[in-house]
Amino acid sequence: MKFLLKTQILAISIAIFWIVYLNVVAIFDRPSPILLYLNWFVYGFAILFAIIYLLLTKYITGHKWLAIPLVILPYLMIYKPILEQILLSLVNKSYGITINFLSLSTGSTHLMAIFIGLIFGVIISNRYSREQ
Repeated sequence: MKFLLKTQILAISIAIFWIVYLNVVAIFDRPSPILLYLNWFVYGFAILFAIIYLLLTKYITGHKWLAIPLVILPYLMIYKPILEQILLSLVNKSYGITINFLSLSTGSTHLMAIFIGLIFGVIISNRYSREQ
């Protein structure tokens, strides 16, 4: 039960980072010279969040491969849609359109960062220090 709670905490934190990711990229997605560098921001934040997910996985779940599906499935089915709808209900219509567009266009990049962070977090965690 403790392991399931840890995986859900990790899934919720990943969903919160997704909302932060969308807001930061949406702030930079304004008609200005910064728009030319938006792809660098998207991939840079994806790398940053992959490292954060790696560290979270290493320290929260440890060396348990079962954590990957227990984090990904609730994230994709429950936490991401709920938090995204809450975000869209809080912002105005034009900002919401930007959020929707960025959610669709950068979602696969963020999902790949999640997979990379989770898989490498499980790989590099010490399998003997977490067993109890």
